[in-house]
Amino acid sequence: MTSAPDFRQLAAAHGIELDKDASMLRLNGGDAEYFSATAREVSGAYWVLRAPRRGDVQAQARTEKLVLDFVRGKVPAVIPDWQVYTDKLVAYRVLPGIPAAEIDPLMGELIWRLPQANVPATFAESLAHILVKLHDLDISAAAASGIPIVTAEEARRRMKVRMDDCNTLAPVPEKLWGLWQKWIDGDSFWPDHVGLIHGDIYHPHLFVNADYNVVAIEDWSDAEVTDTALDFTLYFAAAGRDALEDLIRRYQFAGGTTWPRMADQAEMYYWASPVRFAAYAMRTGDLSHLMNVKNMVHRYASMLEDSGYED
Repeated sequence: MTSAPDFRQLAAAHGIELDKDASMLRLNGGDAEYFSATAREVSGAYWVLRAPRRGDVQAQARTEKLVLDFVRGKVPAVIPDWQVYTDKLVAYRVLPGIPAAEIDPLMGELIWRLPQANVPATFAESLAHILVKLHDLDISAAAASGIPIVTAEEARRRMKVRMDDCNTLAPVPEKLWGLWQKWIDGDSFWPDHVGLIHGDIYHPHLFVNADYNVVAIEDWSDAEVTDTALDFTLYFAAAGRDALEDLIRRYQFAGGTTWPRMADQAEMYYWASPVRFAAYAMRTGDLSHLMNVKNMVHRYASMLEDSGYED
């Protein structure tokens, strides 16, 4: 599907009658996987409507549905409840609260809803407690429900293979490649345990109330059982190293399992973002994504040079 569907018609076909007022249907920026809209039903209820862009997204949605059904009620946050789930439409009631940040559709930058000069401690504190509960869920039960399991050894091995694939698609500049190799070969970075992760803990997916407590989390499409440091990477990307370390301290105090280089591990996943994008590009087979791997590799190599980062 190359263009957004008629959400009004699509919703009606799935038993949701939307308000006839056109202003009550807002197309969202969506993402690379879904066209998305927020709309009001005639009853006054608000819905999130998501239409898959490609066939492979439908398969990914099946795993996301398994995760949502497994996690719901087990963490102290509201998560989407897919009241409509077909190959053509996913629909659920709008989550409580507001996103901690939104992505500017034109500039791609974050528009913050948190007071950046002094982020309330309630934000990180509530998120830490949610992550502890999530990461502590029973792995055997998750596997039995059909959720993908990646052991600690497999996570490291998978990253090594994906690094090589990325380097084949777009030769990685020496300094960035060297950092990746120090990371993949450095035993102290890598944990010996795994947990169920959200996979995309990013401020636009975190909904907060008036006191800036995280009360809901959206977009569970990347959830799996794997290295828990991954749930801190985009938080670092958005908020910086100090905020990352503060969140991990709160996470540890709340009972989360940590290791000495957990913050370094989370940051290294950030520097290896082109690896994840290359794997995504190869999975979709989208020529534009494949061509963009080179741009992303060089962008991160340039950022690394400018950062003065040294392992």
